[in-house]
Amino acid sequence: MELRQLKHFVAVAEELHFTRAAAKVHVVQSTLSASISSLEHELGTALLVRNNRRVDLTTAGQALLPDAQNALAAADQARAAVDAVRGVLSGHLCIGVIQGLGTVDLPALLARYHRSFPRIDISLRHDPIDTLVQATADGGLDLAFVSRPYDGSRVKELFLGNEPLVLAVRHDDPLAGRDVVALTDLQEREFVERRADLRTRLHIDGICAELGFRRSICAESNTPVDLVDLVAAGLGVAFLPPALVEKSEHLAGVATDPMIPRELALITPSERAPSPAAAAFLGELVSGGAVSGRREPPVV
Repeated sequence: MELRQLKHFVAVAEELHFTRAAAKVHVVQSTLSASISSLEHELGTALLVRNNRRVDLTTAGQALLPDAQNALAAADQARAAVDAVRGVLSGHLCIGVIQGLGTVDLPALLARYHRSFPRIDISLRHDPIDTLVQATADGGLDLAFVSRPYDGSRVKELFLGNEPLVLAVRHDDPLAGRDVVALTDLQEREFVERRADLRTRLHIDGICAELGFRRSICAESNTPVDLVDLVAAGLGVAFLPPALVEKSEHLAGVATDPMIPRELALITPSERAPSPAAAAFLGELVSGGAVSGRREPPVV
């Protein structure tokens, strides 16, 4: 079993598509297929179910994937550690990010980081909070920018600050000219919202429940960017990060009373030391003055 074979298998497992996976690892599709077939022959079992439309993992493939990802991450970290000793920092940095991140100017931070460490490749991943936390703890991500609440039992936290959500409305909405709107004045409005099982939705629902009212939800999505488009189309209003509202020329953001707090944090795994690439990124973050303070990880 070779690292090259594991790399090819992980690419297909993550893309669930041979053409996209081949492009991702920079080989032709026939080479990718031959590499995985050789790995399956060596292991004595099929790892993938292939058909004309898509690729799925077999039970054996699902069992192999986490260990294959960890093996590749360990190899990258070992290579980066040797490069660090030689004074040449290289490798890969995988960052998880919630949508609408405020407080930290991530594009500017990444640009500065790339200028300092041009041999480190960077990839960004957007997912729900729980998915980002799990991936950081398990090794699929080096670190992640998230908001509270979340299960912090397997991660460390660097607190970045508090940025309340705002009520997103269309510019022609009667509330658009208000400085502040009371949450209890919104009982007759229709909302577009995140799925009911997502952390931010549960957080918002809890605050509204404490005030004694239940919102009318007319549409749901698992991505805040969709909510921006739905509000702009006039379907309803939404509680969104200011950064997302500011990017839309069709929306206005109104402060709420009481506010809906959004505590932002950067998390790293607590069960292993940061890779050299991740440690360098944390250094850039701290030196740039983006860190407000430290708190103990939350446990939910």
